[in-house]
Amino acid sequence: MKAFVALTGLFSLLQLSHAADVAAPKFSVNLDAPPSERWTESVTYMISTYGFDHSYQNVLDYVYSYLPPPVVQKLEPLLLDLLREFPGEAGEEIKGIHQTITDLGYGDQISLGELTAINLMYEFTVFCTSIVAENSAGELFHGRNLDYSISGLQNLTAQIDFTRAGETVYKGTEFVGYVGLLTGMRPGGWSVSVDQRATYDFANATKKESLSGLVENLVSAATGGSTLGMFLRNTLETETSFADAVDKLKKEKLIAPVYLTVAGTDHLEGAVITRNRLRPDQSHREGVWSLTEDDHFRLVTNYDHWDDVPEDDNRRDPANDCMNQYDFESLSLTGSIYDCLSTAPVLNKGTVYTTLMNPKQDIFETTIRNQNE
Repeated sequence: MKAFVALTGLFSLLQLSHAADVAAPKFSVNLDAPPSERWTESVTYMISTYGFDHSYQNVLDYVYSYLPPPVVQKLEPLLLDLLREFPGEAGEEIKGIHQTITDLGYGDQISLGELTAINLMYEFTVFCTSIVAENSAGELFHGRNLDYSISGLQNLTAQIDFTRAGETVYKGTEFVGYVGLLTGMRPGGWSVSVDQRATYDFANATKKESLSGLVENLVSAATGGSTLGMFLRNTLETETSFADAVDKLKKEKLIAPVYLTVAGTDHLEGAVITRNRLRPDQSHREGVWSLTEDDHFRLVTNYDHWDDVPEDDNRRDPANDCMNQYDFESLSLTGSIYDCLSTAPVLNKGTVYTTLMNPKQDIFETTIRNQNE
C-alpha cells in the first residue's frame, strides 16, 4: 500500500508541478458517523494524490523548525493530555486521522502527539486578509486570503461540507488533518474568518519570540482556553444567527489573540472583532468594528485597524485602496472582493487559498492559490 501511494503521489506531483490556481477539492464530513471515520476519505485522498512527504511531512518539518524532534518527544505526554481535553469529539477525530495515516503505511513517521501539535500550530503565525462588505442592494459579502509560510500546504487544502441527516449544517475550508476551522459559514446564517492578531512584530520575529508566543498559547490551552478552530467549528454548529454568533465570539476564553471577521444575512450585519484572549479589546472603543451606513466595508490583515502597519508587511493599505476604487453600487463577491484579494501584495507567495462567502445565498467557494509556481 505504501509503495503504491508513494508512486501515485509522485505521478500527481509531476502533473501538478506547474499548476495554476485551482478550485479546492470538495469532501463531506458526516457528523452522524463515528468520529474516527469522518476524515478517512479526505486524508486518503491527500496522501494518495500528493504523497506523505509533500503533505503532512511539510507541516511536521514546520513544527520541527520551532520545536526540534527531541523536544516534541518530551512534550508527547503533555500533548496527549491536551488531546484528551479537546472539546467535543475533536480528540476522537484526530485519533481517527492518525489511524488512517497508519493504515496507509505512514504511522511510523508521525506520532499522535505530533498530529496534536499540528492541530495547535495551525493557529500560530497565520498571515491573512479578511474583508466584509455590503453593497447598495443590501447584499453582504465576505472574502478572505489565508497566508502561511508552510511550503506545499496547498496539498492539504480542501472545502468541506459538514452534514447531519444528509443536510449541510456548515461549511469550511480545511487543512485536512486539522479538525478546527479558520474559515467557515453556516448557510442562511453567518460566516467567519480568523486572522492572527500581532502582539509583536511577528513578520520579523526571532525564533525565540515566536516560540514564546507558542508557549503562551499552550499555557492558555492548558488553563481552559479554547483552541480557535475547534471553538469556531462548535459555534458554527450551535449558533444560527449573526447576532448570536457575535455574542458568543466575544465571550469565549481563547488560547491566542485574534481578529474574527463575521458576516450575516441582513443590513449592516458585518464586523471585525478584535480579541484578546479573554474579551474584545476596547482600548480604542472599537473591539467590535461594525459596518455602518457610511462605512460599507471593513478590512483587516494582522494588525489593529487603529494602528499603523509595518512597512515591510503592508497588505492593508493596498487592499483598502483597491476596495475604495469601487463604488457602493458595484461591490460584488466575484468582482471587487475577489479582485482586491488577488492584488499584490494582498495576494503573495505565501497565500494558500482564497475563500468567498455569502451566507444568505449559500455561496462558499475556495480557490487554491499557487503563487510559488
